[in-house]
Amino acid sequence: MRFYFQLSFFLLLPFLGIAQTYPDHFGTGQYVGVSVSSSDEDADNSALNSVNGTGLTPDLVGAARFLAQATMGYNYEQIEYVNQTGIDTWLEEQFETPMVSYAETYRMIYDSALAIIPENDSEKNEYLSYTFYEMLVKQPDFLRHKIAFALSQILVISPTTSNLGGRGFGNSDYYDILYQGAFGNYRDMLYDVTLHASMGVYLSIFQNRKADFALGTYPDENYAREIMQLFTIGLLELNNDGTKKLDANGNFIPTYNIKDVQELSKVFTGFACGATTNGSEPSFTKGKGATDFTVPMTMYDGYHDTGEKKMIDGTILPSGQTGLQDVNNAIDVLFNHPNIAPFISIRLIQQLVKSNPSPAYVSRISDVFNNNGQGVRGDLKAVVKAILIDPEARNCDLIDTPQTGKLLQPIERLTNLFLAFDVSTPSGKIWFRDENKPGKTIEQAFLAAPSVFNFFSPFYAEKEFVQPADMVSPEFQILNATSGIHYLNTIEKAIKNRPFLNRTIANDSGLGLTYNSEDEPILDFTDEIDLLNTQGISALLDRLNLLLCRGQLSAAAKSTIENTITQYQTTLSASNYPPKRAVQDAIYFIMISPNYMVLK
Repeated sequence: MRFYFQLSFFLLLPFLGIAQTYPDHFGTGQYVGVSVSSSDEDADNSALNSVNGTGLTPDLVGAARFLAQATMGYNYEQIEYVNQTGIDTWLEEQFETPMVSYAETYRMIYDSALAIIPENDSEKNEYLSYTFYEMLVKQPDFLRHKIAFALSQILVISPTTSNLGGRGFGNSDYYDILYQGAFGNYRDMLYDVTLHASMGVYLSIFQNRKADFALGTYPDENYAREIMQLFTIGLLELNNDGTKKLDANGNFIPTYNIKDVQELSKVFTGFACGATTNGSEPSFTKGKGATDFTVPMTMYDGYHDTGEKKMIDGTILPSGQTGLQDVNNAIDVLFNHPNIAPFISIRLIQQLVKSNPSPAYVSRISDVFNNNGQGVRGDLKAVVKAILIDPEARNCDLIDTPQTGKLLQPIERLTNLFLAFDVSTPSGKIWFRDENKPGKTIEQAFLAAPSVFNFFSPFYAEKEFVQPADMVSPEFQILNATSGIHYLNTIEKAIKNRPFLNRTIANDSGLGLTYNSEDEPILDFTDEIDLLNTQGISALLDRLNLLLCRGQLSAAAKSTIENTITQYQTTLSASNYPPKRAVQDAIYFIMISPNYMVLK
């Protein structure tokens, strides 16, 4: 256990202000907002010429650092591409990259699996996992994948830990709302999420009825509470910069109370089956078993509370409105609440760039959320771009500050590996079921949060070092003695044995899929082996430093790894320690180091 606690301590060091120093800052990926002036030989040494950063491209380190924030993983060629074209060009290209539907991909995988196991046509949760990794590996809209993954941890559903299991078509359709809407408007996303059957079942507004005082029943409050607490405004009133507002007595100000939840819960009554799977007539009483989850829920006004409702801002929804009028009015109230901009901005910054953004950073992004420059509120495309090009994201000077950095999530570490070394399989199928292993051991798997509160809280703060500094360390909530050691084992097996078990043949019962030893996934280490053979271990580590550590591998860590591998090469025979093994060891040592694990 000693090794884990040492690892945990070193992972915390970046939050304490111990970080890699970059003496050459201009042009290392933080050109936004940078201005350099030069003077001539005039007597007053006035600056006649200046460079304002427009059109500049980041160097390779800056490109790698940017891609680590903007994607779920990248290879060396993508680093070179951003270096050559620039961040602005890459972003615009990503915004325009065509989408491939998650739901359509899920259906193709389902059909392909059914050809292998024709006696079992269930919509398995594991096919959702296959869909996620297939899309990541095969589709080039890298930024959209990253934003959808971030949004999935804000607008949470969890098929593997709820009664949504076996609803693969619907759940993949739900993820399409996040994926296809990643650069759309947040208001539209809120509406689509609210009407989706997967969310309706997950947070119990599916068949949610108006109060019946004779029976003593009342509307379910689950969704009303979570759309406020988690999806829009949070628990406490915020300033535009994300700091908490105080009342005249210096106390925090709650955004809502139990009465507000009760009033809002009346809005979300009347939703039920929008379409059936067998073509029969949908109705309010059709259960989820007969419901087509790829079709939005229908509002049945006979089951909707049509009385007057008071919203948190004092707005009165008049009696007699249709259910969808009430829903649209209520979403408008939440969407126009001053809290939503800083609340969502902080969540996205934490997912992409850093756990502890400064109030100034939050304020700049909130301003963009409030107005994209063309009078539009909630433009996610503008918000995402602003987050990634902000000086606090790009300025390498800030790497030395305690507030900079975030722990890479467990899934990100796996996808980093897969994409850095171009994972492939003989069949072309990337059918990786991450739910059990490694999901339950490293405490994260695709769309498998333990609750609507996600895998970890954005407010979690490690108690010994982070909390006293008035900071947070969200991802550290799932780093513990068990998950830390499991990660070491998981990533070593992925590098040295196989990246994952490719489940592309029928199991013994013929009713499910299992590992196919003839369809092993492969990581491509060709370039790294060639570099080791021609230029040696130091050159290899320089490449891996850029590819995995974003140029942040410390001199001490590099020296330790180099000396260790050199010792192996010296003491072991070439047959016992071939170049491929040396490359694998180098990757493994780097991927368990704090320089890799903490994105700065």
